[in-house]
Amino acid sequence: MTTLSPHSKIARLVISPCINVSPQREASKTLFIFKIQIVFMEIEIKTPSTTVKINNDDKQTEMINGRDRIIIGRVYYYLTKTIFLIPRLYGITAKEPLVDWKNEFEKQFTHILTNELTLAKLLTLELHFRITSPKMSIIGSIQNGKVEAKVELKVLPELERQEDKIRILVKIDSFYFSDINKKRPYIIPAIRAGLVASFYKFLPIKFEGAPGIPKTLGIISDFINSMVLPQGYSEEVLGHKIYIKDDEVYCDDNILYNADPSVLSLFPIVHFIKNSSDNDIIVIEQHEVHLEEFKETLKDLLNTSKAKLVLVSNKAI
Repeated sequence: MTTLSPHSKIARLVISPCINVSPQREASKTLFIFKIQIVFMEIEIKTPSTTVKINNDDKQTEMINGRDRIIIGRVYYYLTKTIFLIPRLYGITAKEPLVDWKNEFEKQFTHILTNELTLAKLLTLELHFRITSPKMSIIGSIQNGKVEAKVELKVLPELERQEDKIRILVKIDSFYFSDINKKRPYIIPAIRAGLVASFYKFLPIKFEGAPGIPKTLGIISDFINSMVLPQGYSEEVLGHKIYIKDDEVYCDDNILYNADPSVLSLFPIVHFIKNSSDNDIIVIEQHEVHLEEFKETLKDLLNTSKAKLVLVSNKAI
C-alpha cells in the first residue's frame, strides 16, 4: 500500500488494463496495473525580505503574511493566472520540436505575465520566482521593469525520430501540459467593500453595452469583472438580503452602496466561495477587514470552500 501525505501532493490514480491473451487459457484475463502519478505545482516568490512557497495542488488553506504580503499575494495571483491563460502550443512552426516548444512556452509566459503586471502597475517590483512541477520548472524574475523567465525541462518525453514534426509537437505539448494542473485564480482585494460600493452598477449581467469595467484598472478590473451576478440573483449576508431589481443591486430596501461595511466586506467572499470549485484558487486580502465582530461566521464560511484559499493577512483565521 502506498501512503500519501495529506499535506502536500495530489495523487492521480491511473488504471491501465493489460490483456493477457493465451491460447492455453480458457479465456482472456484482464490484469489492472495501478500507477500512482504524483502531480503538484509549487510557486515560490522571493523578495529582499522574505520567501513564500505555495503548493497550488494542496487543498490546505495557506497564509501569506509579513511586510510584503500584499505585493507577494498579488504576484502569486498573477503567476497563477498566467499559467491558467497560457495556450496549448502544438500548432507552432518548429524545426527542432523540443527546443522550439520550450522557447515558445517561455515567450508566451513572459508576454502574458508582462501584460498582466503592466496593467496592475507591478512591473516596478524587484523579486524572483520559481514555478516547479515534476516535469518542468519556470525560473524567473521581475527587475528593472522587465519580466524574465526560463524553462527547465526536468523530464524528457520519449519521441520517435521517424515521426513527423506535427505528431512530435503534439506529444511534447501533451506531455508537459499534463504536468500543469491549471486552476483558475480569483482575487478579493482588501478594499473590496469600497470597490463593491463604487462599482455595484457593473455587477449585474447586462445584455446591452460592454460588460464589466476596463482591464486597465488591473486588480480592480479582475475583481469586479469576475463578480458577475445573474438576473434574479439573491443572497443572504449577515441577515441582510442582497438581490437584483431593475438592473440594480440592493441590500434590503436600499441600494447596495448604503449597506454596512461588514456586509460589503463579506458579500464578495460569500459570492466567490459559493460559486467556485476545486479547480479554482481564491486569494483573499485582509479577510478580517470590517469583520472583527463576525470572526466565527467568517471562519465557518471559509471552511466550506471547495476552492483552495490563500489568505493574505497578518491575522490567522
